[in-house]
Amino acid sequence: MGLEYRRDIDGLRAVAVGAIVIHHAFPNLLPGGFVGVDVFFVISGYLITRLIVEARDGDSFSWGGFYLRRARRIAPAYLLVVLVTAALAAWVEMPRLLAMTGAATAASGLFAANILFAQTAGYFAPGVQQNPLLHLWSLGVEEQFYLLWPALIALLSLKPLRGMRASLALALLIGSLVLAQAMVASNWAFFGLPMRAWEFLAGGAPALGLVKPPQDRTTAKLAGILGGLAIAGSLIWLNEASAFPGLSAVPVCLGTALLVWSGSGAAPGLFVLRLPPVVGLGKISYSLYLWHWPLLVLAADVAQQPLSVGQRLGLVGLALVLAILSWRFVEQPFRRGPTDCHWRRLGLMLLPLLVPIAVGALLFFTHGLPGRLSPTAKALADLEETDVNPARKACFDNARKAKPADCRFGAAPGLEGDDVLVWGDSHADAVIPGVVDWAMARGWSVREVARGGCPPLVGVSVRTMYRFKLECEAGADQVLERIAADKRLKLVVLAARWPLYRDAPPFYDVNSPRVTMLAGGKRTGLAGPLGRTLRALVRRRPDLRVLIIGPVPELTLGAPECLGQSAQLGLKPGRCASVDAELPLSRAGPAEDAIRAAIQDRRGTTAVFPSQTLCVNGRCLAMMDGEPIYFDDDHLSASGARRLVPTWLDAGWSALEHPVS
Repeated sequence: MGLEYRRDIDGLRAVAVGAIVIHHAFPNLLPGGFVGVDVFFVISGYLITRLIVEARDGDSFSWGGFYLRRARRIAPAYLLVVLVTAALAAWVEMPRLLAMTGAATAASGLFAANILFAQTAGYFAPGVQQNPLLHLWSLGVEEQFYLLWPALIALLSLKPLRGMRASLALALLIGSLVLAQAMVASNWAFFGLPMRAWEFLAGGAPALGLVKPPQDRTTAKLAGILGGLAIAGSLIWLNEASAFPGLSAVPVCLGTALLVWSGSGAAPGLFVLRLPPVVGLGKISYSLYLWHWPLLVLAADVAQQPLSVGQRLGLVGLALVLAILSWRFVEQPFRRGPTDCHWRRLGLMLLPLLVPIAVGALLFFTHGLPGRLSPTAKALADLEETDVNPARKACFDNARKAKPADCRFGAAPGLEGDDVLVWGDSHADAVIPGVVDWAMARGWSVREVARGGCPPLVGVSVRTMYRFKLECEAGADQVLERIAADKRLKLVVLAARWPLYRDAPPFYDVNSPRVTMLAGGKRTGLAGPLGRTLRALVRRRPDLRVLIIGPVPELTLGAPECLGQSAQLGLKPGRCASVDAELPLSRAGPAEDAIRAAIQDRRGTTAVFPSQTLCVNGRCLAMMDGEPIYFDDDHLSASGARRLVPTWLDAGWSALEHPVS
């Protein structure tokens, strides 16, 4: 059982993997390159559906034979890359990251990485973009499709249904697309099979005979050109903030289906897809896809800064070499072999997948194998978890369950109201230790109101990467009510990761998803909502004073992780002390300008800008006097907040008490 080889489909695979690799290595060159995965899904849907249908119609389909071929095609290179990646990660990653890599390693052994990433939670958990096995989510979706689709085709191939097979598949396609669009605000829409199934069916429907192959070269050529343009448009116009993969994925999937269809008849498909270099790249596309992402992620982790163009080119070149070698010496040998005793051979082929499950479980349940680190490296790496706001767990991680007294600091027992309220996102939580020290020196109490991903702004909603919506509006209204009711309140401190809500370049921090801020259903900037929030505060409390802590510079490294890694690998710790100021200042500057515009000529309101303290002489500090002042790459540590924030608040309070006329 097999299909006639089509050079143009290997060429199409080259387009898919090329788009993905370019997007990951040089995202500004190809903002929509992530749709290469969708191209792969459509191709897989076509090939698998055609293979199964022809075997079913010819009464030659074998369940064991089908899955044995899939395992021989996918498992060997997959297993090799997963285990090599886990070994490299255990060498270079600190425990917090390695535990998450371990979870992905175990999930990959079950072809369930997509399920893991769809439900990964925890605002301070390492971003999925730092996981060297993130790209295996697509293999999870594909394998889950392979498990279900043959059974559905078997059902649709029953005599009473065979005549309606294509129509029923089309109905499933439409249902899946509707579901994807309805859930486009959810991570599950991106990672879940039910919302991705329509993409496979876009390739499978032609294989089921929904449309006849093109009857002449002109029709085939026109379909190929239109398909190519649809894919090119998606590569250029889509980006990570696009509502995806609902209706916005239709052009790339339809374009791929047209290209597949254009070469399905007597016509050979588009000429460019049959060129030897393109076909050659398509042949190694699977191995290239597997290798490129771990190399880019782990190299960036060692560098502790954005990789240079030369470094990224070198890593892409290395991925190509590894892809050729694994295609030649791993993929090809395992694809050949006896075809008898299907189930026994399948079991032997899948048995090694228990290894990544065991390895991943070890890494995860030991919390990243901290015992492998030297005592010095471990103590430094632990600062990521220990040098944080002591109230973070109660007041931020579990804010909804917090008792009224949990997030008040310095208040006498039974005393009603607070002197200072700190409102914002995780950056507000991070500055709390410094605010508390400053306030308690004056005999004042402090209340923390902080929620992950929600700026201290009224009338706005926030959508994260893949359009997942955060429920920020109701929380902001509740804060306003609290402020209006607390007549004792003297000062409101607004603190947030202000540049995040502008959704504007440069984007260099892989631990922060792209977000879009909306007001009235329309995308908005920062100055307008901040101005409206300040007016809302004045309406409720005309006597209230407001102090805005501007953007804390977003670094290109996390000092505790960098120091721990340096101690472990024998690298110079001086590389962790500061970073070039160009990227942090270019990110902070526009947000600072927006804050200045919002508070201009507004009495009772002022702002302080941490970059003026932390970024001097072309460098932004990550450490002071040999000690980290951040616990990651953008949040102040508790010790950093105690060292820096009181000085900032002194300056701000002085400006509020003695405004310049």
